[in-house]
Amino acid sequence: MPQLGLEIAGRQIGPGNPPYVIAEIGINHGGSADVAREMISVAAATGVDAVKLQTFKTGCFLSRKSAYFDVLAAAELSPKDLKALSEHAATLGVTLFSAVFDEPSADVWNDLNAAAFKIASGDITHLPLLRHVAALDRPVILSSGGATMIEIARGLGEMRAVSPALPVAVLHCVSHYPTQPKEANLACMAAIRAAFDCPVGFSDHTLGTATAVAAVALGANIIEKHFTLDRAAEGPDHALSADPDDMKRLVADVMVAWESIGKNKKAPVESADHVMQIRRSLVAERPIKKGEVVTRTMLGVKRPGTGVQSADIANVIGKRAAADIDADDVITWDLLEE
Repeated sequence: MPQLGLEIAGRQIGPGNPPYVIAEIGINHGGSADVAREMISVAAATGVDAVKLQTFKTGCFLSRKSAYFDVLAAAELSPKDLKALSEHAATLGVTLFSAVFDEPSADVWNDLNAAAFKIASGDITHLPLLRHVAALDRPVILSSGGATMIEIARGLGEMRAVSPALPVAVLHCVSHYPTQPKEANLACMAAIRAAFDCPVGFSDHTLGTATAVAAVALGANIIEKHFTLDRAAEGPDHALSADPDDMKRLVADVMVAWESIGKNKKAPVESADHVMQIRRSLVAERPIKKGEVVTRTMLGVKRPGTGVQSADIANVIGKRAAADIDADDVITWDLLEE
């Protein structure tokens, strides 16, 4: 059966839990394990929950005639590199996992005891890969850029046919790079959650943090953002990525957004004393002598609200003062005769 929440490396993800923030290195390391190692270290220091790579055998998923073949081939990391990077991430206390684009790459990460798998948007219809990853029986984050609800349902159905209790989260995503905020359509996350009863998130390709903050306010349990050490670096994803300062700000901003959501119930959070100071009560507009009958013209409505409330004015008019009342004194019940 679908599960509303999931767990990655001991971290609970879903309603009631802080947003899970993923720094997506992707191929911004350019194929250098040393650069990837540095990026993992810097990303971990920003406070993210996880760092994510992209792992592939270029010839397994991309035609050699593609304009991107050489770029991606140059960005491959070896199984030996991935093992060393996983060990490095563990020393930093940050979770490292990867999007996998082919079955051999998924098997490499399975051998590394991956905490989770990511399926990129373009592979939501690659059903053999979905079934292969599902059979590894680890948490899966499924990105849905360019997908319809029918395609999401089919992808989830294929995975759960292999592993019925497979914990899966679905990320809403817009695959334009960069995405304009007006294209983000964050409201659809509610429909995804309702339809599939699973955690939802946002794979954010916009610039800045505002859209991610809005996503969390609308219920995103996961925020994924591309990460770079230098937005001016050469490569297809650097310009739209968050640099270290951006990522640190993102982590802080989405946490503030999550903390501000609260509960689906209107109830005062202010102290009772504070509330009374900003509300109003009846006051004497002029001195009222003991025994004098109180009339409407004798009464004003002013702060603080520590006396008789204005809603009770009809019950005050016609009563006699039980003591002398000075102008601007707050009217309390003990100053009135029964």
